[in-house]
Amino acid sequence: MDLWPEDVVPGRLTWSVTRDKRLRACLRRYYLHHFASRGGGGQKSTRESRELYLLKHLRNRFMWVGETVHEMVELALNAFRRGDEVPVDQLIDRGTRRMRAQYSESVQGIYRDSPNTKFALFEHEYREDITRDEWKLQRDRMAACLRTFFALPVVQTIRKAPVLQWLAVESAASFELDGATVIVKPDFAWRDTEGRVVLVDWKTGKPRQDDERLQLAVYAAYAKRAWGVAPDFTRALVAYLETGDVIELEFTDTDLVWGESMIRDSVKTMRELGAYDTDAARFPLTDDLKQCGFCSFKRVCGRNGQR
Repeated sequence: MDLWPEDVVPGRLTWSVTRDKRLRACLRRYYLHHFASRGGGGQKSTRESRELYLLKHLRNRFMWVGETVHEMVELALNAFRRGDEVPVDQLIDRGTRRMRAQYSESVQGIYRDSPNTKFALFEHEYREDITRDEWKLQRDRMAACLRTFFALPVVQTIRKAPVLQWLAVESAASFELDGATVIVKPDFAWRDTEGRVVLVDWKTGKPRQDDERLQLAVYAAYAKRAWGVAPDFTRALVAYLETGDVIELEFTDTDLVWGESMIRDSVKTMRELGAYDTDAARFPLTDDLKQCGFCSFKRVCGRNGQR
């Protein structure tokens, strides 16, 4: 989740795990996404800023599956909260219709006139040769993830938990750290029968343990502030919906100090870079070419002679 500093309080920096990952992946991408694209959605925007604004809104097909699954899971959880039954096939059908509608918007290029409201796929903008079977596979991945979600023991536990014990369902929140606003959005949180706070994060991709540990440590830091729970009385679960595997992460006060130090270091770098927000030369390209494959800005970043 990203917010511009001025979207919260003028001059205040906002930090999120997503923004930090972008910073660490490629400084040029960070510059194009957060600085050069500013104003690209306005009527007085330049041609360059409009293009960058469009590119920053692209999703690749794998991100698309993740977003769809998260939206359907949120619908299911809210139905559980109301006491409603949600047949998994019904939810899959809704997800399928959503993906078809978004695919249609993207393949027709409607997003080029309204990039902030219409859906845009990276593969269409870059005219990649993706087979029909590959697109169908993404729908099948979505369906498989939803079936796995419904079969998870932790989901059965959630369904039995009193709604009064629920704390968060895809709820965006924040806390302050050294003058920066730290944005969090736990997928789900509740208090178990022993009074512990349980944080759950649904994943549709491959495990990335370092990123996940930082993300859940940040959530645990938020839980301590918002719900008054010590880290050793917090459980953090990562549920991989493609495989059905669930891992539990444990945190101590030392882990929270580590997580907050990671945020501080990242915020310090962001502030230093923010002073040069109009100077692309201050934001060099990454040497890790694996970052380039699905980068939305690869045609404009300056590598191999592009502008």
